[in-house]
Amino acid sequence: MNSRRVLTALFCLLSLALVSCSKSGGGGNANIRIVNAIPDAPAISVQLDKDSPLVTGMQFQQLTQYMSTGSGSREFKVSANAGASFAIDTTLSVSGNNYTYIVYGPVVSATGALVFEGNLPTPNAGTFNFRVINVAAGIGAVDLYLTPAGTDLNSTSPNISNVAVGNTSSFVAVNTGTYELRATATGTKDVIYDTAVQTFTNQASYQAVVFTKGSSKLVSVALLNLDSNGTGQVNDNFLAAFKVVNASSVASPLNVLVDNNIVLSNIPFAGVSNYVTTNAGPRTFTVQATATPGANLVTLVTTLTSATDTSLVFSGPAGALIPLVLNDNNLPPAALRARVRFVNVSPNLGPLDVYVNFSKQITGLGGNSGSTYIDATADATIGTNYEFDFNVANTTTPVLKLPAVTLIAAHTYTIYVVGPSNAPQGVVAKDD
Repeated sequence: MNSRRVLTALFCLLSLALVSCSKSGGGGNANIRIVNAIPDAPAISVQLDKDSPLVTGMQFQQLTQYMSTGSGSREFKVSANAGASFAIDTTLSVSGNNYTYIVYGPVVSATGALVFEGNLPTPNAGTFNFRVINVAAGIGAVDLYLTPAGTDLNSTSPNISNVAVGNTSSFVAVNTGTYELRATATGTKDVIYDTAVQTFTNQASYQAVVFTKGSSKLVSVALLNLDSNGTGQVNDNFLAAFKVVNASSVASPLNVLVDNNIVLSNIPFAGVSNYVTTNAGPRTFTVQATATPGANLVTLVTTLTSATDTSLVFSGPAGALIPLVLNDNNLPPAALRARVRFVNVSPNLGPLDVYVNFSKQITGLGGNSGSTYIDATADATIGTNYEFDFNVANTTTPVLKLPAVTLIAAHTYTIYVVGPSNAPQGVVAKDD
């Protein structure tokens, strides 16, 4: 009887050990790869339960191959500050299958999506399987096209349509071949992603993870192979976006050329263009007065980063036009918040202190420069009014007062100080 109890106890201990090893059961180890699509974190770490982190120092746009870990109920913890706190802390169930864990969105509202990759359908001969995962926070639903290179999208329908943020499409079968992968905003032919042609293998399976770098409309894509190792790569977008602000004292409106092709015309003083999509990479911008076409006032050579937004501000007189290049952050702000920055492009005005509802928020904003972004509480429907005051730095001398600027939650704004130093003006632009 005693020996039977001993054997029973040993069996229970062995069972407990097995359950512990499998992290609450689940039948064999799970294989998990990680995709980091959090644009505004320097790096992240990911750990399960109290185990050692699966990854540390993982940069934005990096992805792993499959890593083996215990199955069962697991606590997924994602840190963007070396483990001091967790941007994501959630419990998910994994079994002895393959998964991709995608972390995405801005740090303040970071989200994790665990994508099941087991029991995949086998593609028919001569085809491959393809699906889309949309984690492009702030972009909206997308359509995806796989076409022969250069196909006019107006003459074809998307392979996969209307994939909302946070959703994964069903698989579709596509004939094996070499294709150009493009994405558009759902229901439009407005291309928000384009990349080099690539060959898709017979009877293979792929998933395209659509994510944002912080643009108001452009996206990037990580193309993941659903193979035994969990391979994949990020394919850069060939596109970038820019807008132009005319803060100059040129007598007539401005025309802007990109690589000698006119793209924007008749931008008046204090005018702010919409974003224009162009090729990413080094671009040559030339500015001309509408009154004197062909005569360049300034030439700016700058690099537009793939899938990002850039603002180009031109200030000063016709004989000495000054460019300013600003990298825009159009990620969604935190809930019930608006994002705002300040740009001082009033020639000879000198550094400014910026007050928000009479509280100093920016100190010594120099000429021809932009501030960091700050967040402001805002109503999501009618917005919230703010007073923005600009003083000569380190004094109580006001140079510009904007007493009733409405900020609406979930939007990003830039407030420009433009015009001559003896009569500056404020220009409020909604960037997203």
